[in-house]
Amino acid sequence: MPDPRIQYIRAGNEPAVFKAKWVIKDPWTILENAGIAVAGGRITAVLDTVPSGPSVTDCGPGILMPPLVNAHMHLELSALAHRLPLGKGFEPWVKALLTARDSLGASALIRAARHAVQALPGQGTGLVGEVSTLGLTRSLLTDQGMAGVWFQEYLGTGYPAPDLAADFPLSGSAAGHAPHTTSPDLLKYLKNRTQKAGLVFSIHVAESDAEMRFIKGNNRSWHDFLIQRGIDPKDWPVGNKTPVTYLKDLGILGPHTLAVHLLQVLDTDLDLLADTQTGICLCPRSNQNLHNRIPDIPALLKRHLRPALGTDSLASCASLSLFDEMAFVRHLCPEVSPADIFAMATKNGASALGLADRFGTLSPGKQSEFIYLDTGVSSRNQVLEKVICYGTC
Repeated sequence: MPDPRIQYIRAGNEPAVFKAKWVIKDPWTILENAGIAVAGGRITAVLDTVPSGPSVTDCGPGILMPPLVNAHMHLELSALAHRLPLGKGFEPWVKALLTARDSLGASALIRAARHAVQALPGQGTGLVGEVSTLGLTRSLLTDQGMAGVWFQEYLGTGYPAPDLAADFPLSGSAAGHAPHTTSPDLLKYLKNRTQKAGLVFSIHVAESDAEMRFIKGNNRSWHDFLIQRGIDPKDWPVGNKTPVTYLKDLGILGPHTLAVHLLQVLDTDLDLLADTQTGICLCPRSNQNLHNRIPDIPALLKRHLRPALGTDSLASCASLSLFDEMAFVRHLCPEVSPADIFAMATKNGASALGLADRFGTLSPGKQSEFIYLDTGVSSRNQVLEKVICYGTC
């Protein structure tokens, strides 16, 4: 059910001002009794003092804030909600997913994905990084007018022809599934194609024990599973490496790569990610459900890495709400500041998807889109805490 306390506002082209008791300009700037001036589809000013006038809309005593950014999701798996076993290991979950997805068929997958897409603005989400293996969700996002990056995901081998387009509101890019499912030649090919097109390349990295053992050269079971799926990994340069160092050796890391998950990392891996300025996205609730652990967020922040947040899919997570994801992080990582958690769901996500010039903060020049959260807060110090704890965990 839509939450009536979350209002997603897309201002038109006419000059207008929206005011509220609290305005979160960015994770470190909160204004009281302030407003946002817009015109031509962009924010023109953030106002400390709001004049009266017919073009002023008083949103109320709650909070105006930037739209949330879900930097990693799989909408086409929405039909699998509550259908798969959680907490029984990653490999059984993957095999159950493939069986259930194939049995449902494309029509059911599209129907559930469309419903999930339509619900996103009501959850406060304005920007997405959608990863699609079957190619079912691009038109659904376009029809809804959602902004973000749609990644066509590839596994196995070969040299496909991804439909790349650096468009707005929705770009089309490519993703390699993971180091232990996608051939090194295909990963390098996709990374090269997306980089030449000025697009972000996405990949799951260091998510599971199975992946770690395979890249180290110690997982015959996964090797045999790949063979059953028609993928022969005998020439892949695995052995005595971590997934992060494996990708570094392939030349995949860098500022236009979005590395997702990062559960199985060493300190040296984090140093590599920082040195190469690789983008990072974490999906803590999905990780907890599938692997009974979450990434070391304080260690990432200590190295000045700026993780984004994603929900993964309804096949591994109870909702696609970033409010729920923030509340979960707050619950499990109380040492992480509210500003850092809010940045993960806004500013960092926009940067990770290459759209920091349009989303992530309420600053002049950004899109004239924002959320009004109808919830009372009595002091400035409580605003961010209220927002990041708004969801359930």
